[in-house]
Amino acid sequence: MRSITRGAVVAAAVATVLAPAAAQASPGPDTTGLMGTFGFGRADVIGEAGLRSGVWSAYAVRSGFAGDDLIVSYPARTTPLASETVVYTAAFNEVADPQAECRKVGAAGVAQRAWVSFRCRTGFVPSYTLLVR
Repeated sequence: MRSITRGAVVAAAVATVLAPAAAQASPGPDTTGLMGTFGFGRADVIGEAGLRSGVWSAYAVRSGFAGDDLIVSYPARTTPLASETVVYTAAFNEVADPQAECRKVGAAGVAQRAWVSFRCRTGFVPSYTLLVR
């Protein structure tokens, strides 16, 4: 009887110690936040591209007087993704200043913890691709 009681106590202690580690390992709920205000129509383009790339799980666009607000739901990140992920590409014929838009989205994602770092890669005929980690 004593060995059964001792085994139960040891099992309960191990479960108590390991339970917080298991809870930390499981991904938490998504965070939802404003990624920024962009030109009319651009928030939807960026939101759809981020959804396709898997960087966020959902997005919404709210139109206002100064442009469209992009609201996204994403898992908050404190460590970089395993590899760079392409979020979207902005071309000169789609937006007045694609480099500025790329930097704005990239910096907002870092501030919101949607990703840890970003870079804007320039392409041919002034286009900018947002890559995140």
